Amino acid sequence: MSTAVGVDGCKAGWFYFRRDQTSISFGVASGLEELTSVLPKSSRIFIDIPIGLIDSGSDERACDKAARKALGRPRGSSVFPAPAYPVLKAAEYRDAKELSVIAIGKKLSKQAFNIIDKIREVNTFLLSSQNSGYTIREIHPELCFWGLNKRQAMKHSKKRSAGFEERLSLLENHLPDGRDLTNRALMKFKRSEVAKDDILDALVSLVVASTFDNKLKTLPASPQLDSRGLPMEIVYTEQPNDYAL
Repeated sequence: MSTAVGVDGCKAGWFYFRRDQTSISFGVASGLEELTSVLPKSSRIFIDIPIGLIDSGSDERACDKAARKALGRPRGSSVFPAPAYPVLKAAEYRDAKELSVIAIGKKLSKQAFNIIDKIREVNTFLLSSQNSGYTIREIHPELCFWGLNKRQAMKHSKKRSAGFEERLSLLENHLPDGRDLTNRALMKFKRSEVAKDDILDALVSLVVASTFDNKLKTLPASPQLDSRGLPMEIVYTEQPNDYAL
């Protein structure tokens, strides 16, 4: 299989785990261009960021609704509606809320605005010629954990120690060195650069990115394309490839 990369946004940029055959490394890139510049063109990059956005209308992306329904309460609350394309122009939260109301009739959440720069960066990259050759797909960490956990949502919040351990133990079922990789990343980067849950989210992204295509699933099962041709989907798996590293 080609190089697989699991990516999550962090305060320092993008935290990632990279797998080449049976070797896994990790690091932080300031931007997506910097990350892809050192990857083979055939790389599979699975990233926790909305890809493919609506332009207008009263309905949100089908993938967000489906993921929220699958996770149920309380984990479903981690899937917040993605912004509409016109909102990406906003530099201030006040402007973003106004543009969102004009486009879809609803205000943008603060959570969505906090990552709007990263949403803009990824979608702009995907629509540029620089993306040629890379496979970049959207995941949501909680849905990934749900899939790996036999379609059962995690019991505890990932912000709590019990939730962190719950997710890390699940990951160890598929990556025996998952705990060691996590601890090494925690030691290398300050929490002001990379949060604990950023590391977990990137690692579960890697597990899914490393999975053969015929074992990957999406919500919804038949994703729609946005007006620019990008799929509005969230990828997960229930049958990942296991690696004894």
